[in-house]
Amino acid sequence: MRHEIKVADADPAEEVEVVQINVKAGDAVKAGDALMEIASDKANMDLESPADGVVAELNVEEFQIVNADHLFGIVSDD
Repeated sequence: MRHEIKVADADPAEEVEVVQINVKAGDAVKAGDALMEIASDKANMDLESPADGVVAELNVEEFQIVNADHLFGIVSDD
């Protein structure tokens, strides 16, 4: 199954900056692992893995600014 890496309850009008990416495609991760750090005008936060599995894709780069409802990547548990 493929699990989306997204900001929970994101406001699509809000922009966030990808401050740091801690993983790369192909890395094994556990649910709750901090995959990347993002920053908004309100706070910095970690985006955590939604499941145990492997990072199948990352759709952002460090220092990229995207809408908060952006699909940051996919974790696959297949």
